[in-house]
Amino acid sequence: MALLAIALMAFALLIAPFPAAAQQSPGEAWPDAPTFSETGPLTSDTGQVTFEWQAFEPTRLTITGDNGRSRPIYRGKGDRLFVSGLADGDYRAELVGEDSGTGDTIMVEVRHQSLTRALLLTLLGGVVFLMVLAIILRGARRG
Repeated sequence: MALLAIALMAFALLIAPFPAAAQQSPGEAWPDAPTFSETGPLTSDTGQVTFEWQAFEPTRLTITGDNGRSRPIYRGKGDRLFVSGLADGDYRAELVGEDSGTGDTIMVEVRHQSLTRALLLTLLGGVVFLMVLAIILRGARRG
């Protein structure tokens, strides 16, 4: 019985796949490295961006601004992160697998709408509100 158990263990070791690190040749990409879902740069005119990725291991997401300072913004097993409050500028987001040490990079371009445009849209909204209010009040007087 013990001989059968040893033979089965030896057979399992022979047919079991080797770990990815053992099969990886130098310079070759890690097979299950985390990757962003988007391929091109992300753009935002509000300072908000949603990062989505595929990963088979815990990941670390770091963002680097124009000033060259990088800061970690996420660490865990999720596959999506919403970030807000980004100022105008270009950012580099780097996603790295905690086990493999490799990952993916994506650029983020933040260009807020101009203050003039925002004020114009606010004024337009105010005019529409006042018109609706006037129509409601006129209808209430007749009724």
